[in-house]
Amino acid sequence: MVDNFTNLFDKYKDFATVCNDLRTLFATVDKLVNEICDYEYMVLYYYTAHSDRLIAVTTKGLTKEERFVAQKTAMQRAPGRCLRAKEIIYIKEADAEAYELQTKFVKPTLLNSRLYIPLINNNQVLGVYSLASTKVDNFSDEVVSAISFITNIAAVIYKKIIDTRDLERMNKRLEEINRNFLSQKLQSIGQLAAGIAHEINTPLQYINDNLDFLEHSYEALSYFASSINELIFELDIENWEKARNIIKKNIKETDIDFFLSEIPGAISQSQEGILKISKIINTIKNFSQVGIREQSFLNINRTLEDIVLITRNEWKKVADVKLLLHDDLPVIYCYADEVNQVLLQFLLNSIDAVKEKMQIDNNYTFGKIEISTCFGERYIAIQFVDDGIGIQEKHLDRIFDPFFTTKPPGKGTGQGLAIAHSVICSKLGGDIFVSSNYLKGTEFIIKLPYE
Repeated sequence: MVDNFTNLFDKYKDFATVCNDLRTLFATVDKLVNEICDYEYMVLYYYTAHSDRLIAVTTKGLTKEERFVAQKTAMQRAPGRCLRAKEIIYIKEADAEAYELQTKFVKPTLLNSRLYIPLINNNQVLGVYSLASTKVDNFSDEVVSAISFITNIAAVIYKKIIDTRDLERMNKRLEEINRNFLSQKLQSIGQLAAGIAHEINTPLQYINDNLDFLEHSYEALSYFASSINELIFELDIENWEKARNIIKKNIKETDIDFFLSEIPGAISQSQEGILKISKIINTIKNFSQVGIREQSFLNINRTLEDIVLITRNEWKKVADVKLLLHDDLPVIYCYADEVNQVLLQFLLNSIDAVKEKMQIDNNYTFGKIEISTCFGERYIAIQFVDDGIGIQEKHLDRIFDPFFTTKPPGKGTGQGLAIAHSVICSKLGGDIFVSSNYLKGTEFIIKLPYE
């Protein structure tokens, strides 16, 4: 054993540079402490604040059963007191707790000396390092001071490793979210493709019919014009009465009055169809520009009008979609592509909810979906309300979890609302509120900040 710790600083220099992962850190701490003192048992606990538990991440001298007991009872014993007090606890000889632990050991062992040192970084307790010995008063003040010095350094490195690991996980998660976002977007567009094709096909059909009619009209009018031309060149002035009778006959035979009355309507209807197709195409372009990653100002009202238009084939036979949009709604600065996709997803969810309710309720034949906007001092609010299937209370806490879905296999990926939550809450600093009654309907309120 080392009688003094003059070389501890030199060991610390290696300690700080070689420990880039938790396994190396734990092994190095164990090695340094072994050079300072003897002990039979060691447990390094990691504190999880969200669950208020101490997790035994590494141990020495304990069986699996003993490790489980130590971890299960840690918060009620000295490790928990050390954690809450943020102070070293040194028990020099057996107490009631030691005798109670003795009965839990596979091979009954009385722990006389027990040392508990909190791992603290910037006043945040990361865990507890504990040592135990069967000897009475096994740890001198000098030993406790030296181990405390080591664990203080370990706490700093521990926090750095955890933060680095969490950052890597976050980056991977963001990459996964971005991949899923693209996948979900393409899936939504794929879902709408048939409907959009139908919406475009309808005006195309009557444009085609009108063109057929105009072609037939042109042939009839061309024949009539030719006959008039022949009369002009073949008849002299004395035969105008004969010409007039021929013209009247041609007008009747070619049905000129009908064509003259119907042609303007066919042209007007075709022009309207072209405008409708143009609007649909311009709208879908906003949702298909996958590669654009520039922020811009977005008019939410216009986006909502667009998504209602491109989803028309999805809802027109199952629900009435009503828009109640505030005229003076402020614009927001964002990645428009992402927000477009998120709002589209909320409307698709409402449509799916209506369709699901129709499958189980024979009295429910037509749904209602209402989309409204308003704004306050710092936020605009977008509300989606439907009277569809609703969400069961037991599922409400999980609807934003990645890959969680209440839809049957093959009907949902469980990514839509998770991505929506990431975009609205994490990226834009907004919020999402949900209220739902099963079999009665669901309300989503989306809050987005504006400048």
